[in-house]
Amino acid sequence: MKNDLSVSDDICKSVTWQDLQGTTWGELGKYTYEQIQNINTIIRIFHQRQKSRSLSPDYSTQFMELKRAYNSKKLVLILGAGVSIGCGLPDWSGLLKKMQNGIYLSGEDLEDKAFFVNKLFLKLFNRHELVLARNLYHHSSSGLENDGCILFEKFVRCALYKNTEFKRSKLVEEIIRLSLDDEGKKLLDCIITCNYDDILEHYMEENNQMNYRSIYYSETEEPGMIPIYHVHGFLPRNGDLTDKNRIILSEEAYHALYNTSNAWTNKIQLDKFIKNKCLLIGLSLNDPNLRRLLDSSKNERNDDEFYNIIQLRPKLADCRKSLKKFLKTNKDILDDKIANNLDFEETVKMLKAEEEKFFEEDALSLGVHVIWAESEADICKKMQQIKRDS
Repeated sequence: MKNDLSVSDDICKSVTWQDLQGTTWGELGKYTYEQIQNINTIIRIFHQRQKSRSLSPDYSTQFMELKRAYNSKKLVLILGAGVSIGCGLPDWSGLLKKMQNGIYLSGEDLEDKAFFVNKLFLKLFNRHELVLARNLYHHSSSGLENDGCILFEKFVRCALYKNTEFKRSKLVEEIIRLSLDDEGKKLLDCIITCNYDDILEHYMEENNQMNYRSIYYSETEEPGMIPIYHVHGFLPRNGDLTDKNRIILSEEAYHALYNTSNAWTNKIQLDKFIKNKCLLIGLSLNDPNLRRLLDSSKNERNDDEFYNIIQLRPKLADCRKSLKKFLKTNKDILDDKIANNLDFEETVKMLKAEEEKFFEEDALSLGVHVIWAESEADICKKMQQIKRDS
């Protein structure tokens, strides 16, 4: 008997009336019965519906809502790596590379050639970042002598701060201005940061703003002090690290966080997300646990309640560079491009627009409206707009 692995066209023509529940006659009116039976038509209808839903309100409406939450101290800032990068600290990929470059493999019989080959292997053969983090975790925390200690966190702290040229960031300054007034009174509900570093606390102290509390191990807020929740762990530059400083970086740690609904960080975030308006800054929306929590909180809110993310708009230069690199190694795509008479610059602009649209629709599915910014300075202006005349 012939083993036929081909796919029948009928698979794509299997729409039933049950699948169409919630679809209006107005949406179906321009299609024939045969077209309606084709699942591609229904996908097109649903995509058009999603497109109409994804039209974010104009910026003035969004800022009015942010101001309203800010004035009632119901605004939460959620900060990602983009905030720390502006101060000179590495992003997640950069941190892993610094750790990779500084790795030392223990073992008395380790020869120089083996050590060289190991490091060369890590450089030549790319691995997914979570896989690399898992590998680095096991290299830095293996051995009986390390049981019960936090060698991995010490290793990460060294990679995070060593040879880093710190610089004062206007974005961090705006975050501080939005958080506390001149007398040190809290103006936000709280700050939630996915970063391990103490950059925010450092600059608060430089500005003589001491009315904050770093929370990173199932601790409670103090009245009048603005809580800074380090939900992935906290590695301050100074002082000893303890078991309370454990961080979320390795794959196992992410699995534990993702699968533990009663983890204190998950409880805090979900509670803050449900009860407040959230503004996300410096985030890519790629973190699976954050996405899960945003999804959960969206289901607890009204359909017309959205958070906001201030996001840097994709740059044409970056799209152009990526497309050139891609076409060099994918000649078949280049042939298709020529066959479709697509101009290179036109293609770049279309790709940039598609990237923006994809990000907007993905954010919307998590209950987040996008506010585009052209630069870090533009992000600062938009943050000032929230506080202005409040």
